[in-house]
This record gives sequence, structure tokens and C-alpha cells, in this order.
Amino acid sequence: MDDDNDIFIREFELESRKVTLTLYQKEVGEVSCVVWDASLVLAKYLDVLCRDDRLGKDWLLNKKVLELGAGLGCVGMTAACLGAEVVLTDLANVLPALNKNIEMNKHHWKNCGGSAKAQELAWSKDAVIDFKPDIVVLADCVYYTESIEPLLNTLERLCGATSNTYALLSQEERDTPNQKPVWSQFVDAIKKRFKITPVMLAEQHPTYSSHDIRLLKLTLPSQN
Repeated sequence: MDDDNDIFIREFELESRKVTLTLYQKEVGEVSCVVWDASLVLAKYLDVLCRDDRLGKDWLLNKKVLELGAGLGCVGMTAACLGAEVVLTDLANVLPALNKNIEMNKHHWKNCGGSAKAQELAWSKDAVIDFKPDIVVLADCVYYTESIEPLLNTLERLCGATSNTYALLSQEERDTPNQKPVWSQFVDAIKKRFKITPVMLAEQHPTYSSHDIRLLKLTLPSQN
């Protein structure tokens, strides 16, 4: 993100906090250079939950949230603005852009009582991070067959951090010849390790939701 001619600003409103995030993203690039629709759906779902009387507007306050494959940080920073202590993780080459967005929105999440920091994390069964999340969030992280097993190993490890840790996963189901089998393989694999609870469209934001974006809650069988 060194070339300002290659970026544009995207604004994202959090209705429950009357906050507008400023997200810098590239015009074109690889998977971590834009804010994907699945990220917006998950971020808005967190916002919706904060307007749910059953949970209360402060349900995320002081909770520990870890984002996998954070990219430009839309979901993680949303959680921070809702009061959570957030660690946003991704590969080393993504961190400069992620840190820029975290810094640009620092006044928002600090004023809302949350915190946000970026940290490098590569997915594997041995992935180590000194942070025990209450909630793991990830959006549009299922792209390659080779990444399925490392991602599941990391998810399983993180969701075992506490007896109540769970994950919220948002993924756009793409109908391209390359992506359809990857998502199918992922679903088959995750069923063997997690209990999957779909979040129905009626529970999501009325505008930021779609039939082709799956929003799932994942819990380990031992937590049931």
C-alpha cells in the first residue's frame, strides 16, 4: 500500500455505535488487498448482535476475539469498536496494510473501549499464539485445498483455548470450477471436527446478507 494511486477508501458504518470505519484497500490485487463481501456480512452480524436485547449492546465488551486471515481488518476492527480485545492475524506480507487500517481507526476502537493489534500467524497444528480467545472470527479464508487442513488444525487449537470458545465463519460460496470443490472438501472435513450451527438469514443484517454467503457458528464436540 505504498502507492496512494493504487488505493481507495471504503467506509463501513457500525449502526450500534454510530461509528464509521475507514478502510484503505487496493483497486486490484490478491486475496488480502480488498474487503470481501463475506467480511462485511460477518462484521454486520456482530453489529446486529449488539442491537439484540437478549444480549445487550455491550455483549462483546472485554471479550477476547481473534481474527484469522484478517486481511484489511474489517471484522476484527468491528469487534474492537464493539468493545472487544482483538488480535488480528495474517501472514507477514499482509501486516503493513492491516496495521495501516488499525492505526487509521484507532480513535474509534479506543473511544469504544476496545483494543486492536495485528500479529503474524501461519496456520498449522503447531500454530502458537499467546492469546486465549473467547471467539474466533474468519471470513473468506477457504480458497485452496492445501490450506484446508492447516486452517482446521489452527481453528481446532484456538477453539480449545477455553471451555466456551467458539468460531464464527463467513464464506462466500463461489460457483467457479476451482472454488466449488474446495468449499465442498472444507465442509466435509469440518463436519468431522466441529458442530456446525448455521446462522439463518433472518438473524443477519437485512442488507448485509446473501444466500450465497454462509455464516456458521462452530463449536468443538467436547463443548456441547
